[in-house]
Amino acid sequence: HGVCWAAGGKQAERKVKKHRYDTIAEGIGLDRITANLAEAQLDDAVAVTDQEAVFMAHYLMQREGLFVGSSSAMNVVATLKYAREMPPGSTLVTVLCDSGQRHVTRFWSREFIEGQDLR
Repeated sequence: HGVCWAAGGKQAERKVKKHRYDTIAEGIGLDRITANLAEAQLDDAVAVTDQEAVFMAHYLMQREGLFVGSSSAMNVVATLKYAREMPPGSTLVTVLCDSGQRHVTRFWSREFIEGQDLR
């Protein structure tokens, strides 16, 4: 339909990102199925905001010494949200698929983050 929108119905055309979904996480929100997921049987998906990912990345750096990228931070947030729905004693696994090294100029840049109205 060619309309760019953000959560809550707010127009975001003036701040359009690299792809049509409003996220600072590169590679997330692409409008295509990658070969490695083409045959996957997905049971669920969890929404994660950019702000949650930024907070989690900084938490992991400060508390665990892990310098993660935006995808890893989103994975951890999603796993924690999903964990709240699981019975006590459940085991969950996630993947820390990127380091912060390739995200220094965007995800780990205070100037960039503040320019996206995040903190």
